[in-house]
Amino acid sequence: MITLWLLITGLLVLASFFLVYPFVRHGRVDQGEVLAANLQIFRDQQSQLDNQLKQQQIDQAQHQQLLTEAKQLLLSNTEDPEPQQTIVTENKQAVWLLPVALLLLPLFCLGVYQYIGASADQRIIELIQQTSEAKDSAQSAELQTQLYAAVEKRAEQRPDNIYYWILLAKRAIQQNDLPSAAFNYAQAITLSPDDGYLLGQYAEILFMLANSQFTDDVLLALDKAFAIDSSNPTVLGLKGIQAFEAQQWQLAITYWQEAQRQMDQNSATATALKYGIARAQKRLGIQPKEAAASPQIEITVSIDKSIVFNPEQSVFVALVATSGAPMPLAARKLRAGDLPTAITLSNADAVVAGYNLSSVSEVKAIARLSQTGSATPQAGDWESAISLVDLGSLKQPLSLQISRQININLTR
Repeated sequence: MITLWLLITGLLVLASFFLVYPFVRHGRVDQGEVLAANLQIFRDQQSQLDNQLKQQQIDQAQHQQLLTEAKQLLLSNTEDPEPQQTIVTENKQAVWLLPVALLLLPLFCLGVYQYIGASADQRIIELIQQTSEAKDSAQSAELQTQLYAAVEKRAEQRPDNIYYWILLAKRAIQQNDLPSAAFNYAQAITLSPDDGYLLGQYAEILFMLANSQFTDDVLLALDKAFAIDSSNPTVLGLKGIQAFEAQQWQLAITYWQEAQRQMDQNSATATALKYGIARAQKRLGIQPKEAAASPQIEITVSIDKSIVFNPEQSVFVALVATSGAPMPLAARKLRAGDLPTAITLSNADAVVAGYNLSSVSEVKAIARLSQTGSATPQAGDWESAISLVDLGSLKQPLSLQISRQININLTR
């Protein structure tokens, strides 16, 4: 911030030089320059008159008369020092404008900066940082009030900033102000109409505002979100509800199982999805015994501190049968920046229906930091593995610290 103000001050000083120069420069005008300029003007006039005579636009008498007048004007401008004196006199008379201009320059520049500059954005960044560093809840609440008041004002000034609309939408959800949340998400969607995440959040808010009814607005947002991102858990959850209401039980189970696979199995949302899946299975005459007997494998995943990685890189955690097909029995995709973390893998994390942890007694546990984002191991990936895990005797959580780089032959 200090650097910014130093830069502004430097630019104002430079601009002031251009204001001061016309007042302090020497008033005398170089006579040679004046004579050369007047001669050039005369030659241009003479050439123009010659062309007019040649094209018979004027006769010889008119040509001679106009040429004589041009010569007299040249002689007058060359010999009369009055214009030079006028310039010097006007400069002296206008000296009072200098302090006024120097005073108005910074006021004008700062006023324009306050209107079109980023000082308000800088203040919002400072408030976000202060809020994250707040030492107690009272201070945090006060800073949040200031922060969102500043964001709301700035969103009105800069309605094309999608970040501010998303912040306001999330704040409205925290305060259970669903109409405001819907409005703010709608503003964000106008700026990014093909954002599947925003459309999914917007559809969910509209669904709740409509008393859990699939209105035309809800369906429009939901279908567009699903077409853009069919793996969004929020969208899958809503699609499962829609299928359940249409008595499409198996379709509802498919949607909900895919949504459940992407979230923390101990979360309230995952629990609700499990309940919904059980209801749909009951309608199909299926007793969800397998889910109750499903092995629950808790795994702590971390990355060795010596490894340099991008927080957005993908980490794949998988449980693979010690013999047989290499297809994972259960798998989860994580974000490297979220590690270390603890997850629980179960039959809900099966990659292929019917091929899950309940079908084996021993597995191999693998955590892999992908360099390319591919689920298939590549040379240069980093991993950690436990070659044999007995599901029947497992009592403690597994610990996988990624520290070994896969060589070019991909030997494991």
